[in-house]
Amino acid sequence: MTPLFEASPCEKRALFLREKINQSLISSLLHLLEAAEAVLVPEVHQSSLQNLYSLNIEEKISSFLHALNAELLQAFTIEDIPTIQKIAYNIAENRFQIEEINFLRTYELPTYHRELFEKSAGFEIPGGATFTSSSPEGNQRIKSLFQQGLNLIAQSCDDLYKEITVFLGEIFTFESPQVKYGSSFNLFGLIYVRESLPFTPADVVDTLAHEAAHLYLFSLSADDPLVLNPPEERYIGSLRKDKRPLIGLYHGCFVISRILYALRALYSHKLLSEEDQARCAVLIEEYKVKYASLLEIIQKHAKMTTLGQSILGSTIKLAS
Repeated sequence: MTPLFEASPCEKRALFLREKINQSLISSLLHLLEAAEAVLVPEVHQSSLQNLYSLNIEEKISSFLHALNAELLQAFTIEDIPTIQKIAYNIAENRFQIEEINFLRTYELPTYHRELFEKSAGFEIPGGATFTSSSPEGNQRIKSLFQQGLNLIAQSCDDLYKEITVFLGEIFTFESPQVKYGSSFNLFGLIYVRESLPFTPADVVDTLAHEAAHLYLFSLSADDPLVLNPPEERYIGSLRKDKRPLIGLYHGCFVISRILYALRALYSHKLLSEEDQARCAVLIEEYKVKYASLLEIIQKHAKMTTLGQSILGSTIKLAS
């Protein structure tokens, strides 16, 4: 029997997962705002509820509504009424439905949204991280590169392109000495990228496949932990020098299988210059080694759920 969820990209699977996570998001926010009615201005309470009811869960929803939900849950836990009021007002005043893939910059974000981004993106950086905007030229360069990367994936790997367009709603570009690029469960649907990174077209395809793979696993792990090992149990993997929990290494193994899938498709379609083809070939060989190393660690040490085992097993075919 074909498993419902596996490593290969699938538009219908992505649509199902997006609707499911959107439904959970809206249900959580409605429940929390109803519980907060006594501490909210009536007009704000009603407007925030109406804004949530107006959202179409079959379409993309802004990553910042996910961030607001995480903050609201935390505010309830510590009974932080001013923050609850701030979040309700923010929900009432902003539009959160996403139609395409939107490019965002630091100065374009509402102040509170920028604070939420910096909190999520700098979570694992010792001492935090600083984020600024680069020049208009730097922003246009990275935007053009990522539009080119999306076009390359559309031409070479249609199933992955369709999944990316289902999950990815926002690309946030910035300057930071501490952060290169990434994604976060609390900012579901967004990837963030440093504008001054020296990307080639192959590197952009690599990054898009990388972060889209995280989004897929984030959508699955909302209901299934995939890996049961405690976060205190850590190992050094092939993607980072620091010790990481096994769920981090699991993500890395899955991510690399997707990158290999995308880069091999890109290389075989010969859409790049001779120099960029060579760069693509180098990346493929490097990732083959990294995948094998991570797979060995996970198979030896990880305690996985049934779904986690199934997903991991399917990465072997995708990476080969």
